[in-house]
Amino acid sequence: MLLAYRLALASPRIRAAGIEASEFAVDADRHGVHAVPAIVVDGRYAWAGSVPEAVFVERVLAASG
Repeated sequence: MLLAYRLALASPRIRAAGIEASEFAVDADRHGVHAVPAIVVDGRYAWAGSVPEAVFVERVLAASG
């Protein structure tokens, strides 16, 4: 989550929000989140699981393109 927030601070085109899936089950279901951590880009489920920083950035860029 910290990296997502750092990306959001670095670019006005990026927003980051942390959501507790068990407290917001409707939102988690809407985005297809079944495991955490899960990353949603542009309202679409992108991937689940922790990845190294460089991979995270690559995946965000790929998912947003």
